Amino acid sequence: MTVSRFSRRVLIVIGLGVALPALLLAVIGISLTLRIGRAVEESTTRYNAYMAQQVAEAYELELLSHLRLSIALAENAARSGANEAGIRAALEAGSNEFGPAHVVSLKELTQFALRVMESEPVVYGARPDGRWFAGIMLRDQSGQLTGAGGWWFDPGVFLKQHLESVVQDRLPSNPRMYGGFETTRRLSVELLDANGTRLAAVREPYNLGDTRTARLEAPFEGYRVRVGVTSSAPVVWTERFVVLEVAFIGLMGLVILLATIFGLRYTVRQLELAQLKSGFVSNVTHELKTPIALIKLAVETLEMGRFRSPEESQKFLHSIGREADRLTQLVDNILDFARLESGRVTFRLERLDPAAMVREALETFRPRLDDQGFKVEVEIPDRLPEIRADGRALSHAVLNLLDNAVKYSRQRREVRISAGARDGMVRISVADRGLGIAAGDQKKVFDKFVRLETGLVHDVKGAGLGLALVHQIVRAHGGRVELVSTPGEGSTFTLVLPIAEGESAAPHEERALTG
Repeated sequence: MTVSRFSRRVLIVIGLGVALPALLLAVIGISLTLRIGRAVEESTTRYNAYMAQQVAEAYELELLSHLRLSIALAENAARSGANEAGIRAALEAGSNEFGPAHVVSLKELTQFALRVMESEPVVYGARPDGRWFAGIMLRDQSGQLTGAGGWWFDPGVFLKQHLESVVQDRLPSNPRMYGGFETTRRLSVELLDANGTRLAAVREPYNLGDTRTARLEAPFEGYRVRVGVTSSAPVVWTERFVVLEVAFIGLMGLVILLATIFGLRYTVRQLELAQLKSGFVSNVTHELKTPIALIKLAVETLEMGRFRSPEESQKFLHSIGREADRLTQLVDNILDFARLESGRVTFRLERLDPAAMVREALETFRPRLDDQGFKVEVEIPDRLPEIRADGRALSHAVLNLLDNAVKYSRQRREVRISAGARDGMVRISVADRGLGIAAGDQKKVFDKFVRLETGLVHDVKGAGLGLALVHQIVRAHGGRVELVSTPGEGSTFTLVLPIAEGESAAPHEERALTG
């Protein structure tokens, strides 16, 4: 096929048939790209304003949370009938974060303002020196209001000290906010005073023109938060993409003009490429058919006795074996490629001491437990019956359970790891004193991507694959995962694995270790 076989008229038709639709698509592409860029920028600006308001609300929740934690002693004192001095002493002992403690009697409440935060009435008021009072209502033994207890504090100091925790912890845990941690880590949040001076910041903004501010309400009156995007935010990449896309489309237009001039050459090249593809398929088919044809020929020769000597028959048999091996190799290569594409994983099972495996996994995870202040109770015997397992995969399952226990524990930071053998099975348990799981949700947690709708889920990082992965690993080992959980009391996950053949399931002497 050569260019000389095409007439000039055919060349023009081919050129116009390629150029005109492509140029029209280029114009549409540039227009849509610019509109998408503007839409993303406007949406980001609105989202910055929304996030600024969320930060302001998160500060209120942060203050309320610290007030609730610090006033517990004072509430107990009030309920036990303590006088004002006793309540003040309890307030002083309850917090070292705020300033001087103060008890507001019922008569004095009219001098203070009231603000409801998370259904909790918070009493607040200002002093001439710039300090603010924040407190919570107190009740006596009969449940009657006796006044309010709280502290005088410097709002600016509180805001600066808690900006990091508000952005990193409090804000992602808000169930009304889309995106969680993945959204907040691309935001810049700045704390401003009444004069617009920046007091503190979490990450630097990419462009001050896109930032939005929100005023904080009393007792943080006079302060503002300013929210913008960082250089890694999607809107920034969108702006860069728009520039690159317009440049690319312009280059594409130039290419289209060149394609119009050299339309015939382009068409011929495409035909050549099509022929190359066809040749590739033909070669693969030939590679499969050739050994089959040779085997068939050799078999027919032997069946019809068309050989002159035993040596010649052996030659045909050898040819059959050689070509069969060749065909087998080809088929195996295709199957191996298919397995690789499907991502299947093969577990290497061998005799394994589960006690040693669990201790090794615990030691690997212990730095994180120690860093987060967890009390670890270990009840693992010196020796357990051996099991047939892939040590790396099973250790990964135990680490997933430990990670799950850490992520879903609040104040009661306790983890218990135990192991034992009973009824021909080895049982490895990881227990926590965290949130717990409702009975209706206990089967769902082992499904892929399932995240239960609890507030703490938003504090923790991922995706919902940890328990699904544990379930798959244990099931591949012929075992099962058992779950016992009570909401508010904690959860216990148990890996139940069969003992290897030849091992006794009799109870072993156990020695409890506490770390």
